[in-house]
Formats: sequence, structure tokens, C-alpha cells
Amino acid sequence: MACSKPSYDELQENSLTTCSICLEEMENPKALPCLHSFCLKCLKKVAHPPGSFICPLCQEKIPLPPAGVDGFRDNFFFNQMKERKAIFTTGQFIMPCPSCGATDRQVAARCMDCNGFLCQQCVHLHDTIVPLKVHTVFTLDELRLGAGDMMIEHTRPEHDYVTIESATEGQLAEIKKLVTNCKGLSHQIDEAITKTQQVKDHFQKAADEAKKQLDNAKDEAQKVFLKALKENHTANTNKLAEIQTKRSEKIDNDIKSLQNLQSRLTNAMDVANQVIQTGSKHDVASNYSTLCKNLTQLQESEVRPTVISKGFGVVKFKPSQKSRVESVNLGTVLSSRGRKWVLEKQIGMEGSGKIKGGLGVAVDPNTVDIFIADFSDKNIKVFDSNGNYKRVLQGNLKIPHDVAVSSNGLHFVTDCTAHVKVFSADGKYLQQFSAISPYGISSDRGGSQLYGLTIDSDGNLLVGSDNKHDKYISKHKQDGTHISTIETNICPWHLGITTQWRIVVCADNTDTNVEIMDHTGNLLHTINKPKDAKSWRPCGACCSNDGIIYVSSSNAGDHGGIYSFTEDGEYLGCVTNDVIHAEGIAMIDDDRLVVAQYGYPAKIFSYVY
Repeated sequence: MACSKPSYDELQENSLTTCSICLEEMENPKALPCLHSFCLKCLKKVAHPPGSFICPLCQEKIPLPPAGVDGFRDNFFFNQMKERKAIFTTGQFIMPCPSCGATDRQVAARCMDCNGFLCQQCVHLHDTIVPLKVHTVFTLDELRLGAGDMMIEHTRPEHDYVTIESATEGQLAEIKKLVTNCKGLSHQIDEAITKTQQVKDHFQKAADEAKKQLDNAKDEAQKVFLKALKENHTANTNKLAEIQTKRSEKIDNDIKSLQNLQSRLTNAMDVANQVIQTGSKHDVASNYSTLCKNLTQLQESEVRPTVISKGFGVVKFKPSQKSRVESVNLGTVLSSRGRKWVLEKQIGMEGSGKIKGGLGVAVDPNTVDIFIADFSDKNIKVFDSNGNYKRVLQGNLKIPHDVAVSSNGLHFVTDCTAHVKVFSADGKYLQQFSAISPYGISSDRGGSQLYGLTIDSDGNLLVGSDNKHDKYISKHKQDGTHISTIETNICPWHLGITTQWRIVVCADNTDTNVEIMDHTGNLLHTINKPKDAKSWRPCGACCSNDGIIYVSSSNAGDHGGIYSFTEDGEYLGCVTNDVIHAEGIAMIDDDRLVVAQYGYPAKIFSYVY
């Protein structure tokens, strides 16, 4: 029965027949475990026993077989494509006849029992020699119509067997399913490459702008202390170049890694699709194990595409505040790493604004007022951006725990009850609403207490909840409408949100981990105790606009600390150890931090260069 086969034009477009080392059609092709194939002679140039070598295409480490390169599996699939190429294009195929050895005769047919092509003379021999008459022989025309895919029936009843159609039907279906799943991963990789390239472009633009400002500062002061000016400019330029070189190398390596992953995935999918589209049943059965292993490994979590933090693309130049005449110090090239933080002031030390039990802290994005939840006084104390006391927010609060302020001035408060309390910009109580558990049970019905609060870049409120049965974060619009809920492993005592919409979860000081999750609740990273921290009981977290996470660590019997991390959980350094029983923490602006201290005044820290 005839079956439809692809034309040679489709096969010719496939890059599987070209050796990526010599860029010519492969000779004696060998297939590596990563599914890339190369000429035998080319592989011998790049792989030398004993040990292993790196695949020239995907950079995967390949162990050498005991027999060396010759021990790799032959790429029989390429040889079949080469045969089909001749059959599909000209209908003619000249190769050494495996029966008589003649090298100048056109191939006329293929014997399925001898598993080889025959010249016309050997076809006649098959018709005349009695033992060969029972062999199944197909002409080239019959092969073009798919006759070679038919399975010869097994005739020995004493053998247990299944037909290859039956054996490969499920295998082919599984390969198709894996290829379909890989398409989604391919899309993720494309997005990751695009976003990483955007970070690179953003970083280059920032570096160019910093260089421009640096050069302008140099020109303004060029007439004064020219020699010292040039020395300072050179030092800053070198520092900027060093930062740019290291960061660019990291970004380029990430892009290369993603591209290599995409190459591996594309190659595996190409091989699988070739088996699906043009492979015989024998091809499916022979390739099934290797294909499924590679396609499955490529979908495992460790090869999922990741995008570096936006903070990695931050670099700027801050001009010196000193007179250009008095000093030749132009300023300093700044990276998002290496900040030196100092205590600016303490707030809430006395009078009506005295803080007795500070827990949560928030900053109004418009007025830059500072809001601190006072556990002991059962109110929210409000200070201006310089720490001067302004007013108090009251409203039948039980035990104020955390506070958040939206861009339109609404104030949200949790007070260790089952409700979020909502106040207007002038402090008037408006309403309250419940959080919703993963099982659809409201916090007031489930006996939950609400703790951490934060607002994402879309203005939605994230509320942390904990009870005896589950811990979760409930997402709401500002009018209280429930959007979604995700489960957490630890009590969401305080919450932070990063520039990449990652959620930072800090428990009370009974848990020593900080968890970074995506918006669907998948755990991305766990922050553990920093190597230079004397004590580590993380309670609060906040995130800066340049992608840095700040975590406050509490220890009632000793000084705690504030520590900085990337959005991927990489430890950057200690901001300060000058805190006691630190709780909630918030950014006042890109240069300042405010931290609440239970039983002590709050503190504002700023960085110097």
C-alpha cells in the first residue's frame, strides 16, 4: 500500500546532514549523547582520549567511550537520509553493491532480508538462486512509495514477539508529546534571551550615560588643577570600565548559555521531528530511548531559563558636591553593589511620637511620609521623610502589625486579627476585608491571623496569613476584591516585592530562612544565614528599584543586622549591625532605609560614597 512521503526539498532544508565543524556534508557521522552529530575525522580532531571533551555546538561535557571516538554510535539516520536524497531527487542511486562489490553500477533495489541495496545484476541473482528467492526485494520506485516501512512477519512460533508497529506506536506518541512540551520551553528560552538582551541594552545605556556625565564633569573642572583632575578622571573611568567589563561578560555569558540551551533543544526537537515525519518504524524503535532521555532532561528544572536581575544592569555616576575650585574630586562611579551605609538618625524617641513596639513600616510613595505600626500603643505613627513626627493613625486597632500605603494614599493595616483595615489618606476608617485561603475559606471563618503586607507594581495588595492548618498569601484589589492565593512554607510575617514581581517572605524570628517566590507560589530561591552574620533571625524585607533585597535580622538579646541580596538570593554584604530587635524595613528612596525596632526607636540609614 502506498504511503505519502516528504519530498527531498524538505529533507534538504534540514541542517542535520551538515557537520558543524567542517561545514560540509558529514562523512562517517557519529552521534553524541547530546544528539549532535559530526564527521568521524572532525571529532578525532577535537576529542582526545582519555576523559571527556566539550560538544562544539552545545558545550555539554561528553565522556569518551573506552574505544575513543570510534565508540560513539553511528548516525545511521544520516545515511538513510543520504540514500533517500538520491532516491527522491533523481531516482538513481550509485554506491558499492554490498553483494558483488561493484562500484560503478546504479542501485536498482533493496533486499530487506540482506538489509542492503542491490545492483540490477544482483537482483537477477536473487531471482535465480533458490535460497535467495524467498527474500523480500523492493525496487526504488516501491521504496519511494514507502514499501520499506512494512514489517516482515515473524514466522518462528517458538519466539515471543510483538510487531514493530505495535511496539513503536506508543513510543512515537510519547516522542510527539515530549516535542509538544518542549515547544513551551523553547518559547520560555526565547523570552529569557530577549529579557537578558534588554538588561544588556539597559546596562549599556546606563554606562554610556554615566560616562557622558563623567566627561562633562571633567570638562567643567578642566581649567583647575588639570593634572589632578586627569588622574581622578582616569581612576573613575578605569573603575567604570572594570565594572562594565565584568558585568558585560556576565550578561554575555548568560546569553550564550541560553543560546546554547536553545541550540540543544532545537537540535533534539529537529531529530525527534525527523523521526516523526520521515522515520521508519525501525528508526523510531532505535531512537526512542536516546530521544526520550534527551527531551526529558531538557525539560528538567535545572535547565529552565533564568533571567539575571535588573539590578545587574544598574551603574551611574554621582557628581561630587564639593566646589570644583576647592577640590578636583569629580565624584565616584557607583554600582548597585558596594554601598556604605551609615546611621542618619533615630526617630520616635520621645513625646507623642515615641515608638514603644515598632513592627511594620511603610513609606507613602507620594508624600514620602513614614508609617510605623506600634504594637504597644495600638496605633500607626506617621513621620515625615526626615523623621519628624506628624500625626497618629487610630481606628480600633487590636495589635497593629504591618502597614502599606498605596499610590493614591490609601492606608492598609493588619492588626493580628482576621481582617485588613483600610483608611483614607486623611486617616479616616473606610472598611475592612478578609483574606482567602487556598481552599476558598475566608480568614475570619478559618481562624487565621493576618500579618505581612505589601503592594505590587499594579497596585494590588498582598496579605500574609497564618493559622494552625495553613500559611498563605492572599492577593486583593484595593477595594478588597480577592484575586488569587498562593501557599507558603513559612509564616508570612513580613513581605517584600521585587522589581521582577518576585515575592520575598520573612517569617517571625522562629524561622531562619527567607523565601523568594514567583507570583504563582513557586519557590525560586532560599536565603540562608550570611557567612558574616553573628546572629540570624530574619523578620523584615524590602526591595530597592535597582533590584536589591534588604533583609532585617532580629535578635532581642544581641545586635541584629541588615543584609543585602540580589533578586536571585545571592549575598551582597552587610549594610549595618547597628540595630536591635529589627522588624519591618522599607526604602525611603534609593539612598535611604528605615527600619522598625521592637521596643526601641526606629532608625534611618543612608549611604555615603
